[in-house]
Order: sequence, then structure tokens, then C-alpha cells
Amino acid sequence: MSTDMDTQSEAAQLLLQYKAPLYAYIHASVRNRSDADDIFQEVSVAVVESFSKLESEAGFFPWAREIAFRRVLAFYRNYDREKPVNPQLIAVLAEATERVEQKQPVSNRREKLLECLDRLPEVSRKLIARCYDNSGQSLGVIAAQSGLKVTAFYARVHRIRAILRECIAQRLLEDSVE
Repeated sequence: MSTDMDTQSEAAQLLLQYKAPLYAYIHASVRNRSDADDIFQEVSVAVVESFSKLESEAGFFPWAREIAFRRVLAFYRNYDREKPVNPQLIAVLAEATERVEQKQPVSNRREKLLECLDRLPEVSRKLIARCYDNSGQSLGVIAAQSGLKVTAFYARVHRIRAILRECIAQRLLEDSVE
């Protein structure tokens, strides 16, 4: 039987492995970096404390995402900072995320994303990196710093995302055929 330290170490390793998709899920749900950071910390503590209840490591991400889902709901119940999001909407997002996760593991999609990012022209790669660098800057500020009008900036980012989506889909399809 594993010791408490072994269990905590295992939980921490899995948390590190799934940190990006779990944090992205939380951030997409609350739309605020500071709140997402706080919720992620709460989720991390809950995951480590209740890790012994997990039946298999293969189910870690859906299990951790369920904990995150419940913490996001609690966040909206406890704070009246903005108009609350409908809990049904959060549930639908969680279900959609789970369906996607079942079709393609996050690590595989992430690997393909990194490959596709490498294939982008450097200017496009830097632009996308600025959008997702967690600096807290609004896209309007990034657009101004890039010397673009906001509408042109949004259009360019939209095109780059579409290129990345298509590239990832193509690479995943190639892998499934092999």
C-alpha cells in the first residue's frame, strides 16, 4: 500500500501533467485570470486531498475537471461580481469538453498544436503567443501595440486560429489513418 507522501506525489505529478487543460477549462468558465488562479489552487488542494478516492489514473482528467466544475459553480454562487453564468451552460461546456477528451487525449491534441504552431510564419506565431501569454492585457491593447486596428487584429487572429484548427485536425486524421 502506498504511503500518504507517495499518494500526494502521484497526485501532484498528474496535476502538473494536466495543469494546462484544467486551468484553461477554469479560465474559460470564469473569464478572469485572478479568479481562475484562485479556483485552480482550490481544485489542486481538493485533488490532492481526495486523490485516494480516484479509481484509476486513466480517469484523472475527467475526475479533476468535475472537481473544477463544482468549484466554478461555487464561485458563481458565492460571488456576485458579474451576472452569473447559467449552471446549465457550465454543465454543457463540461460535457462538450469530456466528449472531445474521449475522442482525442489532450496531450495528443497539444502535441499537434505545438507542431502546427511551429509551421506558422514567425509573425503569426508571435501574435498568437501574445494573445495567450497570460499577461492580462486585453486584445485591444495587444492590437494597438501590434500597430493594427482592433477589427483587423481580430480578423487576423481569427484566420490564424482557423489555420491552426485545420492543421490540428489534419494531423490528427493522419495519425488515425496510420
